Amino acid sequence: MNDDVRRQVNLALAAKKPEDAVAHVAEWVSAHPDDRDARMTLAILLGDAGHPAGALDVLRALSSRLAHQGFLLAAIVVIKKGLDHAPNDANLLDMLKRLHVRGQRAKAGDLPIPPPLGESKAAAKNTVKATELLALSGKARLERVAQIGVDLGPAGDAAIPLPMPLFCELDHDAFVEIVRRMHYGRVVKGTVLLKEGAPGESLLIVASGHVRVSKDNHDLAKLGPGMVIGEIALITGAPRSATVEAHEDVEYLELDRKDIEVMAKQKPQIAEELLEFCRKRLIGNLLNTSPLFKHFDDATRYTLLDLFARKSYQPGHKIIKEGEVAEGLFVIAAGDVQVVAGQGDGAVKVATLKPGDVFGEASCLTGGPAGATVSATSRVGALVLDRNEFQRVVAANPKVKEYLNTLASGRIQATNAAMTATDVVNADDLVVS
Repeated sequence: MNDDVRRQVNLALAAKKPEDAVAHVAEWVSAHPDDRDARMTLAILLGDAGHPAGALDVLRALSSRLAHQGFLLAAIVVIKKGLDHAPNDANLLDMLKRLHVRGQRAKAGDLPIPPPLGESKAAAKNTVKATELLALSGKARLERVAQIGVDLGPAGDAAIPLPMPLFCELDHDAFVEIVRRMHYGRVVKGTVLLKEGAPGESLLIVASGHVRVSKDNHDLAKLGPGMVIGEIALITGAPRSATVEAHEDVEYLELDRKDIEVMAKQKPQIAEELLEFCRKRLIGNLLNTSPLFKHFDDATRYTLLDLFARKSYQPGHKIIKEGEVAEGLFVIAAGDVQVVAGQGDGAVKVATLKPGDVFGEASCLTGGPAGATVSATSRVGALVLDRNEFQRVVAANPKVKEYLNTLASGRIQATNAAMTATDVVNADDLVVS
């Protein structure tokens, strides 16, 4: 909406007259039928003005049109708005399930992408003026506004929808329950959604717009609609590993830890489905980024998904103790660990390891005790491959065993050198047995 319409709406709302405010929004919607945000505002104001049934009709019509155009996440946002006011509306819940079916069908393969959401540049032929609506009595005005709200014009050809990460991995009941518990947010360009180093208490799904991901003030990626962010910190309890900032105006859906805890008590199967999705995403990221896994072929990488256990550690916890046999091969998913060789006054801080780094390989290869102590310096999330599973994996993959032997040998030499010097060596030169 333009500034003049917003001014008229704000004046009416300041006078506590939502029935007048909605008339000005209706004029804009009749002239700009593809303005999704304005139509959502019209629905909300209709409800505030005393016509909740009309408001729900508008939201149902808008979500159906967005789904028809292939914008499933935008349609979910609209339905979420309706469920916030009418949580048990059978029509909205049925539409939500049908959206889920369409999303699952779109999951397989590379499919055509619908064009970006935007306002229509062509005005409607018969624009309704706010003055005409204001001349009507209260009930008649609201009914006329509701008619304008559900009139979206010709539908056009249906578009193939974008796949929906996370949502497509859930069954129908879990999908509906999670959408009902999610919180809707909208922010302007430049807003920081997640802050590097902050506690990870929620995950976000980008519904519209793009976000910029950065670490240590270096840009890493730009992510768009459908992308899930923040899930690793959520399930590991580690601090946020990167900062996420709105690259433009952004809509998102957020699920926080408290909601997951409630679901875990009331509907544990749904909470477990969500956590399983996050676990596989976490492992998948590591399989694609950690140097260790570059030595596996694609098929073996994803077979490994089910072999790793997920573990979390509090700051100060000794994950591996010098002189004891490591329980397995560790891959850091989130947080940092410190490696110290030696005891007492002779202890030397050798290195700090970060996400993607591995440790425990030397002890697993030899079956002997670890040559250094590895402690969590923050909340740490790690993936652990049991020592017996590790033996089977390296036996079946000679190149992996060769890589780990070379890595372990180099780290042992580096650690021995560190014991006779005060300099801290690089993580790549470290023994973390």
